[in-house]
Amino acid sequence: METQSEDNLHLKDRALNKIIFGEELLKSIESYKHIEGSQKLCRKINQELKFLRKAYKINSLKKEHLQCSNLTHFNALINTLKTVDKCQNLNKVFVLEDRKITVDIISDGGLTWTKVIARNPKSVSQICMGNASYGVRSIIDQAQDYVECAKLHPCLFQSPKIIFVFTNGVGSHIAVKLESFGIIVQGDRVNDTPLELDSDSDIEEEYPTYFRISNVSDLSTKDIANINKVNLDVSAMLAYCSSVTNGSAELYDFNVPVLKQQAEWERLRPQKPILDAFFNGKTLYCCQTAKDNFVNIVETVGGPTEKIRAEELMKKLIILPDNADNTRTDSGEQFRDIFDKVQYNDEKILKVGGKIKKRSFIIFTFGDRIQAVTVTANDGFVRAAKQQGINFVVFVHESRALTEQKEKVKAIPIEK
Repeated sequence: METQSEDNLHLKDRALNKIIFGEELLKSIESYKHIEGSQKLCRKINQELKFLRKAYKINSLKKEHLQCSNLTHFNALINTLKTVDKCQNLNKVFVLEDRKITVDIISDGGLTWTKVIARNPKSVSQICMGNASYGVRSIIDQAQDYVECAKLHPCLFQSPKIIFVFTNGVGSHIAVKLESFGIIVQGDRVNDTPLELDSDSDIEEEYPTYFRISNVSDLSTKDIANINKVNLDVSAMLAYCSSVTNGSAELYDFNVPVLKQQAEWERLRPQKPILDAFFNGKTLYCCQTAKDNFVNIVETVGGPTEKIRAEELMKKLIILPDNADNTRTDSGEQFRDIFDKVQYNDEKILKVGGKIKKRSFIIFTFGDRIQAVTVTANDGFVRAAKQQGINFVVFVHESRALTEQKEKVKAIPIEK
C-alpha cells in the first residue's frame, strides 16, 4: 500500500509539472497570436490542460494520461515555429478526397509546408510496419497525403516545398523513403530495419521502396495460364514500360539504393519477358482508375521513351469503367470455380485501410467482376487481402520503377 501511495504521489508530481509545462506553452505562443491558427492551437493546449487539471483534482490520474498527452507535440511545434520565416498559418486544414489533412506550419509566404513529428523513432517505424491500431496512418501514408495535397494547392504557380521535422529522430530507411518523395527530412537519423511496404500509390510506384523479393510468384493464383483475360494494375503497366525493364539495366547502375537494387534484380530476373509470355494470346483490360493513375505518373516522372511505350501499351488495352461487369460471358463457365474462390461479396467486405488502399480495391475488384487475372506487383495488397480471407485471382511479378529521368542524374554507366 505504501508503494502504491508513493507511486500516486510521483504521478501527481509529474502531472503538476506537465500542467506547469502547458501553461508555459500558452505564454510562449503569445508572441505568435497574429498568425492564423494560433488561437486554435491555444484552444488545443487549453483542452489538454483542462483534462489534466480535472484528473489531478479528482485524483484519477493514470500513466497513460501523461504518456499520451499532446503537449509534447505542441511544444515541438512551437519550437519549430521559432525557426521558420514568414509564417502565415498554424494547423491549416485541407480536404483531400474524403479526409482532412492538417499542415502544422505554413511559412515562406505559403511556399513551405512543415509537419512536426514528436514521436520516438521506434514508434514511427512500428506504425510504418503495420504494428498499430486499425485506421492509424503511418508517416509514409501522411507523406503521400502531403505531396498530393500540395499539388492541389500551388502557391505562386508551384507546389509548396514540404519539410518533415522529427524532433526525437527518425529511422534512416524511413528518412530515405520520405526523401524519395521529394520531402526534406530534418532530425537525427538512427538505424532501423528496411521497410516492407506495398507499392500502392502514385509515389510508391514512382519510386518503389524496399520489399520482400523472395517468392512473390508464390502469391500468384494457381491454374490460371489458360484464362484469356488480363486486368493490368498500375504497377504492372509501370513495370512493362520502365526503362530498366527495357534494356537500361544492362547499361546503368544507380547511386540510389532502391534503384540500384531493382537494376540488380532486373539483371538477374528480367520482368518484361515474363510479362510478355503471360500476356501472349490474351485480351488486356484495365479500369478507368488504373488508366488515369498510370497516365498521371508517366506524365509526371516518365522519360521520353517510357512515355512512348506507355502510349503503345494504351493502344493494346480495353479500358472500361470501374464498375464494369458485362464481360463475364467471355470466360464462360470453365474458370468460374477459380473466381468463386475470390470470396468477395456483399456479405464479406474487404476493409480499406493500411495496405488495402482505395485505388487498389477498385482495380482488383474490377478484375474479379470481369473475370480477368489481375497482373500486379502490389504484393502488399494481395497479402493483406488474404489475411482478411479474400483471395483475388492474381499473377504477381516483381516491382519496377520508371527510371529514365533518373538515368540522367542518378545513374552510373556500366563498363563493359
